[in-house]
Amino acid sequence: MGVPHLLVQQEETCAKQNGLKIIQFGTKLVHNISMFDWDDIRLFLAAVRANTIRGAARDLGITHATVSRRLHALEEKLGAKLFERTVDGHALTSAGHSILETAERAEREMATIDRKLFAQDTRMAGIVRLSIHDILFHSLLHLSLRDFQKKHPMIELDINATGRLANLAQREADLVVRATKTPPESAVGRKIATSPLAVYASKSYLKKRPKLDRWVKLTYGPSETPPIPARTVVTVDSAHATARLIADGVGMGALPCYQGDTFPGLYRVPGIDLAPDLDLWILVHADLRKTPRVRVLLDHLYETLEDAKDLIEGKRPKPPPF
Repeated sequence: MGVPHLLVQQEETCAKQNGLKIIQFGTKLVHNISMFDWDDIRLFLAAVRANTIRGAARDLGITHATVSRRLHALEEKLGAKLFERTVDGHALTSAGHSILETAERAEREMATIDRKLFAQDTRMAGIVRLSIHDILFHSLLHLSLRDFQKKHPMIELDINATGRLANLAQREADLVVRATKTPPESAVGRKIATSPLAVYASKSYLKKRPKLDRWVKLTYGPSETPPIPARTVVTVDSAHATARLIADGVGMGALPCYQGDTFPGLYRVPGIDLAPDLDLWILVHADLRKTPRVRVLLDHLYETLEDAKDLIEGKRPKPPPF
């Protein structure tokens, strides 16, 4: 995909005045910018958004050296320097800024084409991309997805089980299962339930509970602050790792009920109320809601989560350990 000719600015000189870095620019019409293809756009935007070569490499799934080499080749092709190094990574030059809006527009247009073509595919075969948080996968949906694949063996599931909310508009996923207060405007879907948090501990911890409780802090808003006097002993950025540490007796901590009430060795701490949190949604981009293989997965997951609604809402706790 080519990009229209643009007037970009090319860095020409760099000097220092009074200790400050002064960059002067001339202007140049880059006649070969029509060679700025889709791979170039993805590379350029990944570098802009990650702010570092290493981050762009991670996001694109390629090596640091490959990103660096391809960016250099892109700048050579365009005849303009797009980035300059900073202490924190890199920053756009004026030339880079001048093509950013067009690159983002091209990305949106390519995503729209991709979605609309995908929406016309009526086969019950092919890839469906599912974005789901890993704790939802482990706690509620791994067996359901196994059953779905057995029932629809020609549908290949591409599952992204990270904590990042996939961009449906960019087709990072076709279907998203997420706990959120604000679903994307371009998405349509079904709200399953409100998912509260409870405080959990292991049987051994509850049996020999210290005078001042120990807190395993999950770095997620409501889970960070203990509802009772407690001393933070571990800080973790993973809900699964938090649950594992709590089950091993390190301390107590707050988790979604659907996770804590199904995790082996975890029990609710008596006398602490549930804390309201997020709503659980199944979401799909409006363009894809009638695509057969997306729809059949949406319906399957909805049925699974409806059956688990009491668990999600915290109405199905384990019996106390003693």
